[in-house]
Amino acid sequence: MEKIKSWKQIACIFAIIGAVQFIILTFIAMLLYADGYSFAGNYISHLGTTKTVEGSPNTIPRLLFVITCVVVGISLIPFWIVITTLFLDSPLMKYISLLGSTLGLISSPFVMALAIYAADTHGPEHSITTRIFFLLFATAILVYSIAILLNSEYRNSFSFIGIGFAIIIVLFIFGYFRIINVIMQKIIVYGFIVWSFIQVINVWKEVSP
Repeated sequence: MEKIKSWKQIACIFAIIGAVQFIILTFIAMLLYADGYSFAGNYISHLGTTKTVEGSPNTIPRLLFVITCVVVGISLIPFWIVITTLFLDSPLMKYISLLGSTLGLISSPFVMALAIYAADTHGPEHSITTRIFFLLFATAILVYSIAILLNSEYRNSFSFIGIGFAIIIVLFIFGYFRIINVIMQKIIVYGFIVWSFIQVINVWKEVSP
C-alpha cells in the first residue's frame, strides 16, 4: 500500500514539475523573443517559430518552447493514469474516468508535435496538431466533469466549471473568439494548468495521511 501511495505522490510531483517548468520556460522565452513579445498581441506558438513575426531569428525561444512542450507531454502521462484512482466507487465511474484518461493520454504526443512543427515553417502540421491537442484535452475535461458529477466527494461546482471550460475551448477551436483570439488562447492554456493542479491536489489529499 505504501508503494502505491508513493507512486501516486511521484506522479503528482511529476505533473506539478511539468506545469511549473512550462510557466517558467515560456516566460523566459517571452523575455528573449528578439523583437519584443506582446502578451496581448502574440500567440504562445510564436515562441516556437524559427523566426519572429518581424523576421528576426528566434533560436533560443524556439528551443525553450520545444523543450517545455515535450516535458509537458511526458509529465501528463502519469497524471492521466493516476487521476483514474479518484473514480473507482462504481463500474460506471471507473469506465468514464478510463475514457477521459485515454483521451488525455492520446493528447500527449500532440502537445509535443505542435511545438516540433514550427508554425512558420510547418503551418498546416502545427495547426492540425494544435487543434487535435486542444480538442482531446477539452473532451477529456468534459468526460471527467461527468465523472465528478457522479463522485459524491467532489463539489458539483467543479463539474459545471469543467463543462463550461470545455465548451469555451471547443468554441475557440472553431473560431468563435477571433477578436480576442490571443487572450483566449492564453486563458485556455493556463486554464489547462489550473484544472490539472486541482486534480493533482485531490490525488495528493487521497494519498496523504
